[in-house]
Amino acid sequence: MTTLESEQQERYESFYQGSTGHAVILLPGLCGSELEMGAIPRLIKQSGHTIAIPLIPGYSAHSRVADYSEWIESVDVLALNLLKTHSSISLVGLSMGATLALAVAQRNQSIQSLVLLAPVLAFDGWAVPWYHPLLSVAYKIGFRNWYYKESAPYGVKNLELRRRIERAVKENKVSELGAAHLPAKHLYQSLRLVDETKKNLSAVVSDLLIIHSIDDETASPKNPDMILENASSETKRIIWLSNCYHMITVDNEREIVVNETNNFINQILDKFLSQKSHVIENIGLVIKNRNRD
Repeated sequence: MTTLESEQQERYESFYQGSTGHAVILLPGLCGSELEMGAIPRLIKQSGHTIAIPLIPGYSAHSRVADYSEWIESVDVLALNLLKTHSSISLVGLSMGATLALAVAQRNQSIQSLVLLAPVLAFDGWAVPWYHPLLSVAYKIGFRNWYYKESAPYGVKNLELRRRIERAVKENKVSELGAAHLPAKHLYQSLRLVDETKKNLSAVVSDLLIIHSIDDETASPKNPDMILENASSETKRIIWLSNCYHMITVDNEREIVVNETNNFINQILDKFLSQKSHVIENIGLVIKNRNRD
């Protein structure tokens, strides 16, 4: 194994070098994996873009405990490094990954576009247990060696997929759900991330696409509404889904999610390249006119 390959194994769950000069950072949910993202990585690869799914300390599964600010810093540094070798960059986040993408975009305004899939700024869906708001209280007073266990419907409306996920959860295996158990330390930091991100939504200027289910059992439609109302993005689009729950990348309307994600990234990239070409042409015209003088 080369030194470069070894470094990539330490920094990324998955990495693919594209040819278009555009890089896409994919952020699964808290303690999640590439499997959660469904067919999105495959389609973006087909578009020729670089793909990076980072291993984020304290956020990614089986990683050391780290403050939520380190999660933001880790993704921001990755974005800045990719911009050294790429002309533009997008972030695609699912669930808490969407929240993390927002937080990074608030401090790094060179990010061209954001695709937020089922973003979470409040755990206010119909299946969230009544005691969820008390979890951070329990953590603060010293009860920290517990896990939050996922339960039915596991974020999916599709019954066949739900049965498959349920079997994987019972066997403690990785599934499209991501982590079946969320450690208290990770969950507490995610709640802090949510609180911090909500305060600075107006700092987001990246072109923005949100895809959200009206029947999301984890995060109600109030979540994307909050983002659309407060973000400063020039382009803000939302697609509402009606036949899935929270894990929209693998549920009944996954094809819509995959295609719209890829289409939006390519459309915004085309706009960026067109504007860049226009600026270069204008600069050339100014120089030509000066030479005539």
